[in-house]
Amino acid sequence: MLHTARACPLRRFLPAAIRILLAVSAIAAAQSEPAADGRSRDRVVRLQGTPEEIGADHGRILRQSIRAMIGDYVESEYGWEEQAPERLQRTRRMKPSLPEWYRRELAACAAAAGIDEDVLLYAQCEGDIRGLRGCTAFVAFGQATPDGRMEIGRNFDYWGLENTRECVVVLAVNPRREDGHAFVSVGWAGILGGWTFFNEKGLFVANNLGGGYATNSSGVPTLILERIIAQKAGSVDDAIRILRETPRMRGQAMVIGQTRTNTRSADAAVVTYDAETVEVTRQTDGFVLNSSIGTNPDDIRSVLNRRLRTPTAAIASAANIITLHSVAIRPQEGRIWVAHGLPANAHRGGYIRYSLEELLRPQP
Repeated sequence: MLHTARACPLRRFLPAAIRILLAVSAIAAAQSEPAADGRSRDRVVRLQGTPEEIGADHGRILRQSIRAMIGDYVESEYGWEEQAPERLQRTRRMKPSLPEWYRRELAACAAAAGIDEDVLLYAQCEGDIRGLRGCTAFVAFGQATPDGRMEIGRNFDYWGLENTRECVVVLAVNPRREDGHAFVSVGWAGILGGWTFFNEKGLFVANNLGGGYATNSSGVPTLILERIIAQKAGSVDDAIRILRETPRMRGQAMVIGQTRTNTRSADAAVVTYDAETVEVTRQTDGFVLNSSIGTNPDDIRSVLNRRLRTPTAAIASAANIITLHSVAIRPQEGRIWVAHGLPANAHRGGYIRYSLEELLRPQP
């Protein structure tokens, strides 16, 4: 179902319950295909406006799902009750490094969802504090694809959420022009972005386990770094500059790619970093891949070279039992395919196709 926020200038005068009903009713804007098993897993939430408006609508529309995510992902952790004070203290330590607009959005989301702000912030960096699992992402174009057009694949591999059916979400976010670019992200309710992003400038960014070992407890955690890049960067070089200039909490790898919808211009890189260093590996022959689960680049290339295949075949071939979401993007076609909603083997549940143009378009 497709939720729409900030869609009407009169909506501020409507009771909250009526506003939610209006949001739920706007289902036509995202073109999607049914899941293979016939179940509905189409969940898109549109957010736009100021940081406070984006955060408040996120928290209000997804209140129950956010609370379920916190209970499942955070509070059910082994030893949470005993370790919560120390972990939340670590979380508060890096707050001054976060952009002011992000802190405003976080506070509004937490208040609307009825969640402690520090607990919600911890959910944004749980993987950095406890250690991430593994993922795979690639960008291919030029010589690496049969027609030269860009193809992107991303698997988010992680143990840590059993309530995936209730918590998964595709966010379509349109900040004010002065606040940055519109973007689409795939993640969970209550995560202010996600693990997989594509913005209106044709920029893709996703994170994988990797990088060096130097840490900075006051640095910006991975998911927030991704969100900053998605909202502020207009090119691969912009993204790399943001990574270099922002204090970083820990080591990680980011796969970044960009193309223009109506042109063949493209760029891609894998950036591995930690709190002290940033290393950039540019695409070779139109291909970059990073995998922390041992995916063989030649296997991905082999699938990509098949002319008779589905758009999701390459990334699905690298999925596994801990894949919580799998995404394929064809920027020139303006389409993104998303498989999520299962606690394991998300790619086996079927992919839903969306129109990027519809998702990135601001509401009236």
